[in-house]
Amino acid sequence: MTEDHIDRAQQFLDSLQRLGSQLRAAEEQQKHYLARMIELKEDDQADTDEYRDLNAKSQSLQAIIDKYRPIYMERMEMVREVKMQRRKRSR
Repeated sequence: MTEDHIDRAQQFLDSLQRLGSQLRAAEEQQKHYLARMIELKEDDQADTDEYRDLNAKSQSLQAIIDKYRPIYMERMEMVREVKMQRRKRSR
């Protein structure tokens, strides 16, 4: 029984770590898209297919980030609360 709880907790932490990594990767990719869009805009190429494609990709990534960041933050808060309770018990 205890082993099952430990396994479930480890799976939760592993999935939380993967979600955090995926969010960071999405944010980095979006930064690259936005940087290229700025370059295109500065070169007066904001009406090109490349700009529109990058804009669509950036908006798609932002939607994903907006959807999953609150979930990640909520779960991270749960982990912090557990750590705080554990510290209080060990004093």
